[in-house]
Amino acid sequence: DMRVKRRQLSFIAGLVAFLFAARYFKVADLVLEANQYTDELLETLEPVAIHQNPDGEGKGIACVIEVSLKMCHGVGFGSLVLQTIDDITTCLALGFVPTVIWSECNYCGPPGHGQNYWTWYFQAVNEGVEQRTKTVICMGPSMSPFVRSVYLTRQGASGNLVDFRFADMENKTSEYYQPITAETRALASYVISGYLKTAAQVENAVDTFYQSFMANSVNIGVHVRLGDSHPEEMDLFGQKTPELQDFIHVVKRVIDDNNATDAGKEVRLFLASDTYEVFNVFKAEFGDKRVLNIAAFREQDLEDRFHNRSDGRLLGEQVFTDILLLAKCDYLVHDESSVAALTYYYNPNIESHYVSGDASDHRRLNARPRFDPEELLRQAVARKAHHIRDLPDLQSCSFLNRLEIKFSGLWAVLSEYETALDDLTCFYKNIEWSKCREEFERSKFASNHNLRDLIDS
Repeated sequence: DMRVKRRQLSFIAGLVAFLFAARYFKVADLVLEANQYTDELLETLEPVAIHQNPDGEGKGIACVIEVSLKMCHGVGFGSLVLQTIDDITTCLALGFVPTVIWSECNYCGPPGHGQNYWTWYFQAVNEGVEQRTKTVICMGPSMSPFVRSVYLTRQGASGNLVDFRFADMENKTSEYYQPITAETRALASYVISGYLKTAAQVENAVDTFYQSFMANSVNIGVHVRLGDSHPEEMDLFGQKTPELQDFIHVVKRVIDDNNATDAGKEVRLFLASDTYEVFNVFKAEFGDKRVLNIAAFREQDLEDRFHNRSDGRLLGEQVFTDILLLAKCDYLVHDESSVAALTYYYNPNIESHYVSGDASDHRRLNARPRFDPEELLRQAVARKAHHIRDLPDLQSCSFLNRLEIKFSGLWAVLSEYETALDDLTCFYKNIEWSKCREEFERSKFASNHNLRDLIDS
């Protein structure tokens, strides 16, 4: 009734007044700006735009994956790919036909001109399907805590695939991202094998290096990330960054274990890292000939080129080549990183040696999945369908419920306003390249009822 509305409006006014009184001028201004431009986005639990193609004749529903609507500058190559895998799996779980378009990222060229920079690194996925089908959907960034990744299976955990951790932090922090499991790995690997086919020029470079230096050897892949930003990132998750000597210790243990079981083969180390010190220490410890690496930018040179669009493709190919060569190894020595996670998913048989982990982590990360990939996908389909059907239709919700949904999004902006508003800025900046540009510009999102109808069609 009107009294409830007045109380809610008084609460909004009081919140903003409090922010100003507390001298959080920037935060208050940003919240008001978010409130003005993102009402529809915040109230939409599954922010999907539906575009009807009048010239489309093909059957099915095209599901356009545009990670540039969710991730802009500063996002690593591994994170972009992990989010793409998550989105492909979501499309499959909804029963739609996925296609991937990268238009704006640090590893892309200039946006526009119909260029799809995904094909710099991967073969096209259902190319042109968005032009052939009558119905096209595009996924925007969700700011609702009610939206769950199809990979999320543990009660109480959160996050998308890109957020999942090698560590199990359930009993160590109040809020935690889901730990990676054998089932996570099996489903992601299944999607990779079907939809992430490597582009020819990258595949050829990887095969040439492997045949020249790694064939007929026991190969230990080592990924060491010790750059300045990494310890800060780990602190955010309540984790500590291991020392370089911790990696050395684990590698020695893996070599000793291998010598005890397979002493006849030469052991090689393929090393990927962002700092020169790591290479110097490893080569001093294990010998120049035993430690392998590709030529790549590192440290300040890497930082400088990361923000230079003309170097985007070269940087992307270097990171991707590292990932693919790591994935060709028999063992993976690693800590937390998107590169390590992607390597782990690319090769479902690689043996993980998580440097910060304990015996229980080792068992979890090297366990066999309880279900085959087809069954895991069926379970993801069931989770997504159940989730969509349980979502309230906001058009029929009460004023109080609508306000609750809106404030859940606004609270996300308020609690992590820099990240959240970066995401919103990214969305509004890049919708001009979207296949659902008209719908996104008008904030015309599909209702939950629309989504249910599409799934059932």
